[in-house]
Order: sequence, then structure tokens, then C-alpha cells
Amino acid sequence: MRFDRCISGCACGVSRRSALTSMAAFAAAAATGTSAAQPLPAPSIVDTHHHFFPPQYLEPLAAWNDKAGVPGQTPIQRAWTVNRAIEDMDRNGVAKAVLSISTPGIWFGEAEAARKMARICNDYGAEMARAHPGRFGLFASVPMPDVDGTLREIEYALDVLKADGIGFMTSYGDKWPGDAMFAPVFEELNRRKAIAYFHPLAPNCCGGTLIPTVTGSPIEYMFDTTRAVVSLLVNGAFAKLKDMRFLFSHAGGTIPMVAGRIANALKGRKDIAEIAPDGIDAELRKLYYDTANSFYAPTIAALTSYVPSTQILFGTDFPYLTIGQNLDGLRKLGLSAEQMTAITRDNGVRLLASRRG
Repeated sequence: MRFDRCISGCACGVSRRSALTSMAAFAAAAATGTSAAQPLPAPSIVDTHHHFFPPQYLEPLAAWNDKAGVPGQTPIQRAWTVNRAIEDMDRNGVAKAVLSISTPGIWFGEAEAARKMARICNDYGAEMARAHPGRFGLFASVPMPDVDGTLREIEYALDVLKADGIGFMTSYGDKWPGDAMFAPVFEELNRRKAIAYFHPLAPNCCGGTLIPTVTGSPIEYMFDTTRAVVSLLVNGAFAKLKDMRFLFSHAGGTIPMVAGRIANALKGRKDIAEIAPDGIDAELRKLYYDTANSFYAPTIAALTSYVPSTQILFGTDFPYLTIGQNLDGLRKLGLSAEQMTAITRDNGVRLLASRRG
């Protein structure tokens, strides 16, 4: 199997101009956000989609970028620091951010190297949390598609590091998470009543340059999220694994828009009562979805009309976008005060507390 065709970084399709624009926005906010005329907001927000870049991760990431024919690490990746993360959190009233590794994850084609990189990243994230009590959580990385290594890292991450959950990519080579190969992983998470967080990439089938000059980020990330959801759905994971929680990035990709088509296509299956005992909509509406880089009126309208507000969590995609960009975008959409409070605070608090059970 090939694992080298996704595009690096959650906003990995950004041009140099876009990257510099984002950095300029960050710098401008930093220059104005701490003045006496603009006191810092009281921290209460929970950000469940917040990336970090351990120093040891940058070197293999750069090598992967070169091999995949993708430009080197973006200025945003290179500029990331713990202090900049905390500054942006403080400036925008974020009480806690849950850390995760972005695309392409930590699998670069070799199992032992992936196991080592997962441990490096997880230890780094856990140390950030220890050094800044209460400010950071962690969705730990695992060396999927290495199932044995993944099970070992789950044990370490949840038992030793006390991670908040486990982070996955939406696909691994030519396999999606509902594949029988990965069943032991999700059965273990269900036994532990854990959270599984999914971050998209552009899969082997459709990565990179199907449309010249257009990377996988704006299109394939959304569709691969949908593939991951449907893969788990049709293999009965959502119906069977009742004790774990599933969190999908970027408003669930295209799920809110195509849920009706999915339900219609699956209604004739012989196993429909097994994979969706209460119906397809019920299975999809019990999942969790974040708002990272999804603060667009049609996107949020589709999401909020399909799933209860209780299932929507605030995410930012930091540092690819600033926290302020995400908050400002959501605030312009006419959501009620109750919806905003639920999305930006209460739902995240409740989900993370469920892990502590």
C-alpha cells in the first residue's frame, strides 16, 4: 500500500501569500490584543482542534514533503511555538485547547519509525499539558496502520499520559477506519470508553493533483472525512461501539449535505437493522463534529439543521487559522447565545469530562 499521496497540513494547500497573510493576522492580533484599551476576555472557551509541532516532528515532515512533491514546511508550521499558542488562547478567551497532530500524521511508511514518532509527539504534548496546568489536553497520535503498535500506544497514552483521547487520520493508504483490519483498535477504545478524534487527509485514491494547481485540502479533506464516517457506519461501528465517542473535523466534511443520500442508498441493505437499529440519521446525529475552518454560513447552516447543537464542538485549526478568525466567523452567523455557549464551551467540557467518567 502507498501512504504518500495526502497533502501536508490541515491548510496545506495554502500558498506562500496565504501563509504570510495568516501570519500577519496573527502578528496584528498580538500587537493589539493585550493593550489596556482591550482587556483580555475571561477564559472559558474549549478548542478541540488545535495543532502542535514538536521539534523532532519537523524533520521527518520536511522529508515527507520533499518525497511527496509538496513544498517544504509552511512558514506557519515553522513559526509555531508553545508561547504563541498560549498567547492566541489568552487573547481570545480560550481556557483549554486539545492538542493533535495534523496531516499527514506520524506514519511515513515504516512501522518502527511511526511508533517512535508517536511516542515523541505524545510525550511532547503531555509535557505541554504538565507545564501549563489546565490549558492543554491531548488527542494522542498512534502509528496506524500498525495495529499492534497502535494498541500499545493507546495503553501508554491513556494509562500513563492520561490523554483525553486518540487521534486518527481519516484513511491509511487504501483503507478507511471501518475496515476489519482496524476493528481491534476501536474495540479497545470502546472498552475504555474513550474518545476517537479524526483528522482528514487526501487519500491514495484522490490525493494531491487530480485538478492541477488544486491541492487536496479544500476538496478531498471534506470527502475523505465523509468516507471515514460511512466506512464506520456500514461496518456497524457506531451501532456496536456504544461506549466510545467519535469526533470528526471540519463540520463532518460533507455528511450534513449528503446524509439523506446515504440513508436512501443504504435502506435496502439486509443488515440495515444491525448497522443502524434506529435509522441512519440517528447514528450520524449522535456523532460529534467540530467547527474548525468551517465558519461559513452554508456549512454551519447545514450542520446545525442536521445535528443537535449538543453534538457540535468549537475547533480552530490553529496555527493554520487564528482562534480569532474562527470566533469572528461564527459570531457573524446569527447563532443564538445558547448555541454559541454550547458550541464554544459546554459541549467540549462535557465531552472531555466523559473521558474522566
